[in-house]
Amino acid sequence: MGLTEPQRRALQILAHGRSNVTHVSQQGEFGDRGAEQVLADLCRSGLALEVDRNLYAITPAGREALDRPYPAEAGFLEDISVIHDTPSVKTVRFHGERKSVEIQVDSESTPLLAETATDLLAATGNRQAGKEPTDHE
Repeated sequence: MGLTEPQRRALQILAHGRSNVTHVSQQGEFGDRGAEQVLADLCRSGLALEVDRNLYAITPAGREALDRPYPAEAGFLEDISVIHDTPSVKTVRFHGERKSVEIQVDSESTPLLAETATDLLAATGNRQAGKEPTDHE
């Protein structure tokens, strides 16, 4: 199946994490009505699905339809911002020297993200100090 340019842009946005119509519209640079239509088309073709009211996610078939895997490597971290804020889910954008990567966190995944960041920083500090990382680092 050949993708239209709006479908490709919407899939690229969804490949970075679940998004609502407004977020897809803003990031894809087409109006809310256009985003709604593209998302409906993607859902009908099995490339995306509506996981909750007005919240969409890419499917495995949608990922395969893209030319390359997402999210792409962003490079060295330059900035972090919360770009989509709801009471239960936060979409966080990590802006690197080459591009941005977005992830979504909720109350269950936030501790995992914090633990991973702590472990990575500890391992980096040990390497810089000439120590070998332990099994949990």
